[in-house]
This record gives sequence, C-alpha cells and structure tokens, in this order.
Amino acid sequence: MTFLDQLQRILHSRKFWVLIAALLATLAAFVTQEITVWQALQAAVAALAVYSTGVAIEDNGNGSHQS
Repeated sequence: MTFLDQLQRILHSRKFWVLIAALLATLAAFVTQEITVWQALQAAVAALAVYSTGVAIEDNGNGSHQS
C-alpha cells in the first residue's frame, strides 16, 4: 500500500475525524480558559490513546488467520 493510499484511508476514517474533533474541542476549551494546560494535555493524550486503541483493534480484526 502506497503512502497516498494509506493517507486516503486515514482521511476516510471516522475514528480519525472523531480524534480531530476531540483535539479541536480541547483546543477551544483551552483557548477560552475553560481548562488548564494540564487538563488540555490529559485530554489530548486520552484522545490519542483512544484513537490508537481503536486502530489497533481494527488492525487485529484485519490480520491473517493462521491455523
């Protein structure tokens, strides 16, 4: 799979867009001083962890099945 194919898969992924929305919401909350830097960092790490876990679970389901 080429880089462009992989990029296209990512851009069509709902998980990716949910990650972007979570990061933008975190940024908006930080800019409006609703949350502190530490809370923003925690929210960003949590969003990235959820995305990473979702992709890992999806990749596990797409793996080859060996007997």
